[in-house]
Amino acid sequence: MSYKLVAESLSFKAQNKDILNNLSFTIEPGQFVTILGENGAGKTTLLDLIMGFSKSTAGSISIADQNPYEDHWKLRQDICYLSEKVDIPADISVAEFLDFNRFFYKNYSKKIESELCKTFKMNKNLRIGNLSAGETRRAQIVGALSSEPKLIIVDEITAVLDIVGRRRFMDVLFHLVKEKKCTVVMATNILEDLESYISHLFLLSKGELILSKSLTDFRRTHENLSFSESIVKELDKDD
Repeated sequence: MSYKLVAESLSFKAQNKDILNNLSFTIEPGQFVTILGENGAGKTTLLDLIMGFSKSTAGSISIADQNPYEDHWKLRQDICYLSEKVDIPADISVAEFLDFNRFFYKNYSKKIESELCKTFKMNKNLRIGNLSAGETRRAQIVGALSSEPKLIIVDEITAVLDIVGRRRFMDVLFHLVKEKKCTVVMATNILEDLESYISHLFLLSKGELILSKSLTDFRRTHENLSFSESIVKELDKDD
């Protein structure tokens, strides 16, 4: 069973500036949620709180009824985090990176790793330093998703993936949601193809959650607009 996320009056302040203000939401197991918003809306900060990298200033957030800021080793083994902020040493090979990554996850599957390497056309003998930005992210994806996670957190990695890589990544996530009931929370600025995969969307603006709906309900509200036009219209309301 995948994990349920609950935020209650969640707030975060840095240097006396409100970054997130009074967010309350529930993400049920098996949902595919995308977090959308303009630059500076608080998307990455929210994911940092979910991952336990930062501590909330007020309110609370829980994963499977546990506070992610407290280091629950068992909980973290079932969570994978994909972010453009993660750097992989340039002087190791893809195979060495995957071997190192495997150590941290009790459910890591070499069979899934092999399948994902084929899906993403990864040559495990290549050095990380010789890979393009997109190829490096593919290696990161293989390592993370081979851990058979219950919760997948994605922060802005699709921008450097090419058309084929992005489509395959989204297909794999969708498969994990549908077949494994995995929970996915993705922050992105790339709207292309999202509508074909997500089940729910959150809109953040100036640190506030201005919309939280299922995709079905959201599209019903904006029947005559494209998905991207609908997003822009909602964000424009908050200006």
